[in-house]
Amino acid sequence: MFMRFKLLGTLTGVLLASSSAFAQQVTTKAPFTVTIGGSVRSDFGFMQDDTANVQDREARLDYRLHLKAEAKAENGLVYGFDARLRNNQNSAGQTNQDVVGADRKFVYLRGDSWGQVQLGDNIGVATQLETATPNVGIGQGDVVGFANFGNYSFFYFDRDTFATRITYVTPRFAGFQAGATYTPEYRDTGRGNRRGDSDVTGGNYKDELEFALTTQQKFGAFGVQASAAYLTGKEKVPTRGDFAVLSLGGVVSYDVATGQTIAVGGNYFDNGETNKVKTARGTAETTGWNVGVSYTVASAWAVAANYTENLTETPGARDQTDKVFGVGGAYQLAPGLSLQADAAFFDIETATGLKAGKTSNEGTQFTLRTRVDF
Repeated sequence: MFMRFKLLGTLTGVLLASSSAFAQQVTTKAPFTVTIGGSVRSDFGFMQDDTANVQDREARLDYRLHLKAEAKAENGLVYGFDARLRNNQNSAGQTNQDVVGADRKFVYLRGDSWGQVQLGDNIGVATQLETATPNVGIGQGDVVGFANFGNYSFFYFDRDTFATRITYVTPRFAGFQAGATYTPEYRDTGRGNRRGDSDVTGGNYKDELEFALTTQQKFGAFGVQASAAYLTGKEKVPTRGDFAVLSLGGVVSYDVATGQTIAVGGNYFDNGETNKVKTARGTAETTGWNVGVSYTVASAWAVAANYTENLTETPGARDQTDKVFGVGGAYQLAPGLSLQADAAFFDIETATGLKAGKTSNEGTQFTLRTRVDF
C-alpha cells in the first residue's frame, strides 16, 4: 500500500510496469548481480498552431536501456553501478540519431542506517525526491515538444538534467527523507575536465548546490506526499542572472477500492532570474505553477488532466504568460505493452517564429504513443 502511494507523484509507474519489473538478471563471477532492462517509446504527433512554415505531423522514437550491477558485502553495505543508455534526441540527421550515449552513469553506496551516496552523472536530489503533479502515460502538461512551446516548462529550471555530481540521500525516518547534491561545474558530464577554464568560460555556473526534503504519509485510504527543494550556484558568466530556484509540490490521494486510486495535487516553482540574460534595464524572472487530477486502475488503465501557467516578467517589456491544458490516458494492452494518448491545448506568448500578425502561439497538439517496457 505504501509503496503504491510512493508512485503517485508521476503515476506513470502505476499503470506501466517499470523496466526493473521485466529486467533480466545475470550473476557474474564477481559478487555482482547484473540487471538489464529498458523501454521503447514510439510517438506520433499531430499539431495545429500559429508557427510559420511548419508541418502538421511528426514522429519520433525514444529508447532507453537500463544497466545495473549491484553487490552486497557481508557487513550489509550495498554497492554498485547504475547507467541508462539512450539514443540521441537532440540532433538532426540519421547519423546523429543513431549515436547511443549514457546520460545517467554513477557509482553508489547504500546502507540501511546511514542512507545512500551517489558519485557520477545523475539527476540532482531535487528531482530524485520531487513530488510531481499527478499525470499518467505521456504526461499531459509535461508535453512531448512537437509544437512550438517557446520557453514553457512544466517543471523548475535544471530539473531532470544530468551532470557529474556528488549526492547524499538519507534513509527515510517517520515518512521523511532529505538529500543534498553538489555539482562542481554546471552540466559538465562524463570525462569532461574544466579545471583549466576561467570563471567566465565553460558554462554559466559552478559550485551548484541542491537541497530537498520530502514526506510520504498514509492514513487509512488517504495518502499525502509533499516535497520542497532549493537550488543555487555561483555565476561564471557576468551576463547571466543569479542562480536561485525554489520548487514545491504536494499530492493527496484516496484509494477508492483495491488497486483504484484518485490523486489531486500541484507544483509551484520560482526560477527567479536563473539563466536569464542581464540587461541595462534588469533581468527577466520566471515563475510557474500547475494543478492536476488523475484516476488510476493499477495494471489496467489511467486518465489524468492538468493545467499549467508560466509567467515571464521582463523589465521594460510586457509580461508574457504561457498556458497549457492537457488531458490524457493510458491503457495496458499486455504486460509490458501500453497505448497512451495526450491532447494539449496551449497559448504560448514566449514563442517566436510565428505567422504574420500573431503575438502568441495558440494551438493544439495530439500525441499517440506505443510503449514497450522490458
